[in-house]
Amino acid sequence: MIRVSDLRYQYSDSGPVLRGINYTQTRGESVALLGANGSGKTTFALHLNGILQGQGQIEVDGIRVASETLEAVRRKVGFVFQSAENQLFLPTVLEDIMFGLLNQGVAVEEAKRRATQMIESLNLEAYAARNPFHLSAGEKRRAALGGVLLMQPEVLILDEPTTFLDPPGIRSLTRMLNQQSMAKIIITHDSRFAIETTTRAVFFEKGQIVAEGPTGEIIDRFGWV
Repeated sequence: MIRVSDLRYQYSDSGPVLRGINYTQTRGESVALLGANGSGKTTFALHLNGILQGQGQIEVDGIRVASETLEAVRRKVGFVFQSAENQLFLPTVLEDIMFGLLNQGVAVEEAKRRATQMIESLNLEAYAARNPFHLSAGEKRRAALGGVLLMQPEVLILDEPTTFLDPPGIRSLTRMLNQQSMAKIIITHDSRFAIETTTRAVFFEKGQIVAEGPTGEIIDRFGWV
């Protein structure tokens, strides 16, 4: 599903951030990206749908990620950012969640029906008509996730999805993710959440993948608790 070869990237105001990343992921596989802040996890993930473009080669479902293929790639790769505010911009939660479908040409009533079902599954019914910026941080996170899930991506990337969630919220998110059949990449510092939602982990250090294997083994090896 995903193949990355010798990916390198450097921000204009820093040294190399990614130093020759090689990575593969099979269809439907769930992978945790682990490592310290600044180790390159998010920078790597932002390359998978072309938000960043460095040196090297990336293929998603046989499509090479390049400027001319971004529309096709982004239909396959959904990204839920660490800061939900980056994805919420319309007057109501309902409008935000249905925006992607409307953008794809789905009729308004059908988009509204699907968005309403998603809102119910996320336990956000009470907030459907509310401005997203009036929600709590955890509610914003669920709304942003709903908009991405509704697009039915083949790869779902989540950057620190448990941030600001209380224990019931984390349990609910865990159940929802485990019900999804698409490939998932989860960037997280939450070892329990990683174990419960992924089968494999890769560990980043100074812009390189230094280890990979079953999630629990990698967490134990690096003391990532």
